[in-house]
Amino acid sequence: MHRFLLMILVVSFSPGLETQKKKTEAIPPLNEKVVAFARSHLGQPVGDGICVTLAVEALDAAGAKRFPFDRSGDYVWGEEVADFKDVLPGDILQFRDAVFHGQRSLGRGRTVNWHAEYPHHTAIVAKVERGGKLITIYHQNVATERKPATEKGNVQEGELRMESLQKGGWVKAYRPIP
Repeated sequence: MHRFLLMILVVSFSPGLETQKKKTEAIPPLNEKVVAFARSHLGQPVGDGICVTLAVEALDAAGAKRFPFDRSGDYVWGEEVADFKDVLPGDILQFRDAVFHGQRSLGRGRTVNWHAEYPHHTAIVAKVERGGKLITIYHQNVATERKPATEKGNVQEGELRMESLQKGGWVKAYRPIP
């Protein structure tokens, strides 16, 4: 008579939750504080309502190092992140002559168009998707068609489709430093 031992191993795995957990763990604590500060001020102005003030105040609240301002206005906010696929929530973006313009099909003959210009601007990364190609930001001192001019100085959420950045302008990302 042969005896068989049958073992059944059941493994439950939720890839979405596990992936999300890993991403959350990868965000440095300093970045968490920067993005939390910006998120907590959505819909209200920080300081004088100028874009750079949001970054300065968020970095101060997080205990990050401040860098001296360059007269050109092309500020350095920490350690430069070379590739947008490595950008994390809480990183600071510096724009110069950046124009985002594009169109995407939604199917059934519908399209979505976007156009945004940032001659000189600063923002905080809120969320990164699609390997750094879609970045949600928090920023202020921005006028949009969908919001009244009175909200220009309030912290707002925006979206950048990095593939639609037109030639001639640039966006640099910086990781806050303790």
